[in-house]
Amino acid sequence: MLSGFSKISGIRRSLDRHIRTAGACVALCLVALTSLTMVGPAQATTLQNTDALAQVLYRFEDRPLILGRYGSASDFQAHLFVAAARCTGAGPSQYGKADGIVGAKTRQAILDLWPCLDRDVKSAIGMGDTGGNSDGNTGAITVGLWKLLMPADQPYPDAIERANHLTFALEGTDYDAIQFNFCQSRNPRSGKRYLEGDPWCYTNDPNAYLTWGPRGATAGAGSEIQQIVFAAERANPGLLKAVFGPHTDAMHRLALGTNQSAFDILCAIWIDPKRRVDFTARFAKYGALAEVQHAYRRVYDAANADGGKIARFFKVYAALKPVIRRDPTEIDLAFFIDRATHGMAPPGDVSDLATKMVNFASRTRKVPSPGTLRRQLAAWLPSQHKYNDRIARDAIFLIDDPEIILSDTHRRIWQQRSGLRASDFGLSDDRTIADYPVAAPTGFEQIERFYTVLPEDKRACPANVRKSRRP
Repeated sequence: MLSGFSKISGIRRSLDRHIRTAGACVALCLVALTSLTMVGPAQATTLQNTDALAQVLYRFEDRPLILGRYGSASDFQAHLFVAAARCTGAGPSQYGKADGIVGAKTRQAILDLWPCLDRDVKSAIGMGDTGGNSDGNTGAITVGLWKLLMPADQPYPDAIERANHLTFALEGTDYDAIQFNFCQSRNPRSGKRYLEGDPWCYTNDPNAYLTWGPRGATAGAGSEIQQIVFAAERANPGLLKAVFGPHTDAMHRLALGTNQSAFDILCAIWIDPKRRVDFTARFAKYGALAEVQHAYRRVYDAANADGGKIARFFKVYAALKPVIRRDPTEIDLAFFIDRATHGMAPPGDVSDLATKMVNFASRTRKVPSPGTLRRQLAAWLPSQHKYNDRIARDAIFLIDDPEIILSDTHRRIWQQRSGLRASDFGLSDDRTIADYPVAAPTGFEQIERFYTVLPEDKRACPANVRKSRRP
């Protein structure tokens, strides 16, 4: 078998022999050549065979994959659009802006790029003779295509990043997006919301005053927004003042205040149209900052947040390992992350659940398939709300397992809500993940929070908003 460097050298010789003479193609092949020859020793083992380069990272079929404007996927699109435009002789504007959505325009750019690549290169990176990967999917993003187009210091997204991208796609909210939840629902009788003139305030989420970003951080009972603001400001003093201007004091008081403080402060901003618009625009700039996004992920990966929930899933599978003889798979990991974000996670003491799972896995000589274990685990961790949403999301982690047969109702709910598969994100039950990087708590939990509301904030929030109703 060829070593990683031998295969790269072979591709280079093939490129030298078969490179096209058109200026656009020459430039493109030089990009390919540079990218492929800058692979370091640590990556060489992953290139020992064509299968590694042909591994799918993202696959668009019927439903676009929303991966976010600020991540590596958006960077890849930018490089892809430039390379494809050189190949076609047109400008990259034909594909629109890089938006982190792997959909029709990304697939078209890959297909436009295909004619300018040497046959051996296409074969090596999993594009085949028609632009499709080994599964017959046209326009998939593979490891090889990523390495072909991206700088050597920007590795392709690993299974942990892609598993998080799956949950991001389901939540559908980027780092620069917030939503006030005050009176967000319509009056069932009038069909109007409070801000549209209805005298009554209806909301289906009375404990989440503000929602932000890809994991649905709230400024309500969970206080995730306060934790993120605290962590970002602690690591980057003065960041709030630089972005929020006249709202800086309110943001400081929000971060340090009680739950009731959060309600009063945010209601006073929301009820004032000018303040609401300006605050929303400034929050978009704040969320677009890399420092803030780092703090966001740091909070959710902490042991006292979703990171701790994911770690408990790994404890259950550590108990299962003597029976199933493996670590959690990539799809298992994605299931853990999504369950930590939306639904139920194992309790603090996982011993009872682990015992039940071990007994389930040991009931016959045949080891249950990964999907079978996930389905049973989901049954023992029922969601307390939005039942149909949860079973639709669970189906994403079951549909790739050939031993799982979904009922017609379950499949219909899955199709209506997402129709996505874990394999669309390049995740597989054939590869395993030993652990998940859980971060230490931010220190926010040690702060003694107090009532930080100014009298004018309290007066600004209408009485009917304080007495919200469920629709």
